[in-house]
Amino acid sequence: MNEKSDKIFLIDGHAICYRAYYAIKDLRTSKGVPTNAVYGFLTFFRKLVKEHSPDMVAVVFDAGGPTERHGKFKDYKANRKPMPDEMALQLPLIKELLEAMKIPVMEKRGFEADDIIATAALRARAEGIDVCIVTSDKDALQLVDAGIKVLSPSPFGEKLYDEKEVLKKYGIPPVSMTEYMALAGDASDNIPGVKGIGQVTAGKLISEYRDIDSLYGSLDHVSSAVRKKLEEGKEDAFLSRELAVLNKDVPLDMDIKAFKLGEPDRDKLSGLLRELEFTKLLMEMTPVREVSGAYKKVSTRDAAREMVEDIRKKGVVSVRFKTTADGIIAAFSVEKGKGYHLSFSGEFMAIIREVLSDPLIRKVGYNVKSDLILLKGLEVEFRGQTEDIMIADYLLNPGRGNYALDTIAMNRLGYNLAGSTVDDDSGIKACEEADVALRVHLGMSGEISKAGLKELYYDVEMPLVYVLASMEIEGVGIDKEYLARTSQELGARIEKMSSKIYDIAGGEFNINSPKQLQTVLFDKLDLPVIKKTKTGASTDESVLVRLAEMHELPREILKYREISKLKATYYDSMHSLIDERTGRLHTSFNQTGTVTGRLSSSGPNLQNIPIRTDLGRGIRKAFIPAEKGDVVFSADYSQVELRILAHLSKDKKLLEAFSEGEDVHSFTASEIFNVPRDKVTGKMRSTAKTVNFGIVYGISAYGLSKDLGIGIQEAQSFIDAYFKRYEGVRTFIEDTITSARDKGYVATILNRRRPIPDINSGNEKLRGFAERTAVNTPVQGSAADVIKIAMIGCWKEFRDTDIKMILQVHDELVFEMPADKVDKAAIRIREIMEGALPLSVPLKVDMEYGSNWLDMEEVKA
Repeated sequence: MNEKSDKIFLIDGHAICYRAYYAIKDLRTSKGVPTNAVYGFLTFFRKLVKEHSPDMVAVVFDAGGPTERHGKFKDYKANRKPMPDEMALQLPLIKELLEAMKIPVMEKRGFEADDIIATAALRARAEGIDVCIVTSDKDALQLVDAGIKVLSPSPFGEKLYDEKEVLKKYGIPPVSMTEYMALAGDASDNIPGVKGIGQVTAGKLISEYRDIDSLYGSLDHVSSAVRKKLEEGKEDAFLSRELAVLNKDVPLDMDIKAFKLGEPDRDKLSGLLRELEFTKLLMEMTPVREVSGAYKKVSTRDAAREMVEDIRKKGVVSVRFKTTADGIIAAFSVEKGKGYHLSFSGEFMAIIREVLSDPLIRKVGYNVKSDLILLKGLEVEFRGQTEDIMIADYLLNPGRGNYALDTIAMNRLGYNLAGSTVDDDSGIKACEEADVALRVHLGMSGEISKAGLKELYYDVEMPLVYVLASMEIEGVGIDKEYLARTSQELGARIEKMSSKIYDIAGGEFNINSPKQLQTVLFDKLDLPVIKKTKTGASTDESVLVRLAEMHELPREILKYREISKLKATYYDSMHSLIDERTGRLHTSFNQTGTVTGRLSSSGPNLQNIPIRTDLGRGIRKAFIPAEKGDVVFSADYSQVELRILAHLSKDKKLLEAFSEGEDVHSFTASEIFNVPRDKVTGKMRSTAKTVNFGIVYGISAYGLSKDLGIGIQEAQSFIDAYFKRYEGVRTFIEDTITSARDKGYVATILNRRRPIPDINSGNEKLRGFAERTAVNTPVQGSAADVIKIAMIGCWKEFRDTDIKMILQVHDELVFEMPADKVDKAAIRIREIMEGALPLSVPLKVDMEYGSNWLDMEEVKA
């Protein structure tokens, strides 16, 4: 192209949308709106503009409906599948974004995008503007000349076609492309061409004869086999050329000057990007908009008193802390654009304590738990109503996953904290963040009430912040010697197992290398390939379990992996995470880590301590009381999810079983095997237990067959027998799925909501998973709410005593307490936990205590 001329890029919108839709899988907002095509299109568009720097851009779409070509050939484009519903939903969003970026969109009913592009390209050339057509359709190649090029994107990169490149690929000049398509056809548009004439032959014939008119006038010079095909396909050839020729005279109301790239509508663009939850793109595509205001440094006692009076007058204050080399800085924001910052030292410490402990002042923060932990040693206490915008945002958008302050600021306010220019001033930065937190709070406070989340937020999640902070500060007693000793023993076992594996394999190899293991299992031992991945035959756990039935080596590999994982993940990792100052392990509990409301933990993750094997359970032996004369005390909800299922489903038989104190698994076994209770065997009970919990998680016959090691038909018979006996559960499942389809979400007993975006998906696999999620979430989420309420109750009961709640793992609470207080504490803990949430069946708690978390005996209280 002539570098001195202006350049216009004409983009085939549908072609790029299709490419984006299939390139990115299952991207959607927290509310379930699909966004994969939008994100892919926008990413492609930005890359295109960045790399090629066009002066002008327009995006062209098909407006839909029949065109002149359909009149000539009723099967034109008949082989194309209908646009996927989820892509059709995204086209208006893409056009909205283009409008916000002030990129012209062209479409005209009755005309294809290719014809609009052809017309626009020739008009631009007439004004001396160089043209680049961005499309993967080869019919645009007929337009290529000295001033028009075609940029064809693909998953493997992009190809720029000028006259030389078209000649190189097809053996003909661009002007002959319609003649070529007359013979070769175009499968994408269902242009027939001549049957039996492929691309190579078509290229040779047009290269020699230039057009089909000359070719058909010289058939005597063509080989008999080709001549026969041409004669039989003559009508199709001339029709195909008609279909392939682009219309260059589409009546367009087109002003080339309007195609100039300019500044977008920043407000509209940022609003759309926030709605689409494209946080990273939002930060990149919108200018840095920092919160600016009157941020004062408090450096005198009079200024501090003035600040306190201002805060008291407003009645609400946003709080933010920053740790610096010189100590802690506290920042307070009392209204939009107004804030104070002061050092947490000397005379100001009393001032800060005064503000935070005043019950009449409502405090707003971000990740308040971290503030409580930071301030613990400074004898500072938050009193009165406290708000946490991180927790509030999580409850309102449980599927978002990212609750970082800069993400919330960008999503809620359009402010780019991450790109702030005040990082070099910690005080101003703290004020800026406090200001943001206050603005976010003011914007979302009404949403909590409107969504019916007040009880969950104020009575459960916010009090839990204080509970978790105290548990993290307290930490857990750990037997370092036991960890070190067991790690050493496991290391010795791993060495022995490695030697045995080498003997079986007939030589040494890297057991941890999937590639080398592939070679041993499938090449050397000739075991069957169960499933394949991009890197070859899979050696994952499910494959090894199947192969273990056939050969000793995969059995030993499974044992080796189990022990190696336990050693590295727990015995070695936990030892390294022990705090040198306290001698205890301080895990971090995450309130915003799951969509169901369950807590997660990290550093280390104590939620996933294995319990299925003796070796896995042995990890619990490392958890010991820190004080001499103390014990570890465990209180574990019994079958809480099944009890909640009984409550939600109102199933008569389940209600009967739990209300009468029956063993629900034996009860179910009796029902589905149709035998008296006293005839239920251990195997029957085990099967019924798998069925009971499987139903909660929406298990299929295939899934149950795998879990029980039985045939699919037999597994289905168990499921059928279950639903025949528990008709209320079947109705609950059906009603829950129907409600989710209608509302787009499900809720727990306390109205904790979870969006179910794929519940109406046309994809059977996605829809099936969504249905299982819809059924399980109210049960699992309500169980999460129950234990959180129990945690709050126990913490309030024992907060000023020597009975310390130190862990929460699934449905279990773990305490440290003096041995002589076990009986009395057990009575109160049982009362609190079993009374956490009134259900139509009783909650039941099993309690144990001992010298460590493994070796325990039942509490008789």
